[in-house]
Amino acid sequence: MKVLATDLDNTFLHRDLSYSSEAFGRLLTKWLAQGNRFVVATGRELRWVEAKFAPFMSDIDVVASNGVVLKLRQETATMQTLPAASLMMLQKLIVDQIGKPTQGLRAYTKDKLYLVNGMGNIQTKERDFTRSLYDEVYEIDQLQEISDPILTVTGNWAASESDQAAEAINDAGIGLYATTSGYGAVDILPAGVNKANTLSLLLTKLGLSSDQLIAFGDGMNDLEMLRLAGHPFVMPNGDQRLLNEGFTVVPKDNNHDGVLEVWQALMQVAD
Repeated sequence: MKVLATDLDNTFLHRDLSYSSEAFGRLLTKWLAQGNRFVVATGRELRWVEAKFAPFMSDIDVVASNGVVLKLRQETATMQTLPAASLMMLQKLIVDQIGKPTQGLRAYTKDKLYLVNGMGNIQTKERDFTRSLYDEVYEIDQLQEISDPILTVTGNWAASESDQAAEAINDAGIGLYATTSGYGAVDILPAGVNKANTLSLLLTKLGLSSDQLIAFGDGMNDLEMLRLAGHPFVMPNGDQRLLNEGFTVVPKDNNHDGVLEVWQALMQVAD
């Protein structure tokens, strides 16, 4: 058995967030028939993945929110949450040291989306789609107003500022881990959580080793996952720091179905 895990944005998905669903369906059917598993490993939240991959959810595993959520196919999702004590410190750090994000700060619970006032404006298209996924959307002034357990907080800074924002959060020692996922987005997770650690848990549940993991990624939130995988692939349009790691470079980019092409070639070798 092998496990293929792929990031979504700038990796599996086209620039417009679409994907070649018919080709994917054919490859998935063949892959599963060989006794393998397919994992979406993304910074996107589970509800977003469920909407995007609705026809295939019963056949795929999901590592969502950069490792906060693990959903094995046809099983109930397990979720990790942010320490409540860290939230006030996080917001103070953003306001006093990092600087407010320019395109919004939002917090996700299992069922609700919270938008923090005074933290920039989320792009209209992204806001409307995200709102459509959640039963309830609230506007708040302080993160500590949220009474439900929080899975992740995401802020969008200018692309040139996102790495510095993530570094400041990681250096603050407030029980959080921040990672960048492209386009200025900074995903803030519980300390010790990333895609690789959650994929390791999935592999253990399946009785497999990292040598049996094939992984595709493009951004720094994929670094740990690619280092874990026995067969790591980086997109040609990926972050230069990943390209410098020595991972195998996918011949075609995300807009030309680079992942699907390599995946098909891997199955032909297996045959």
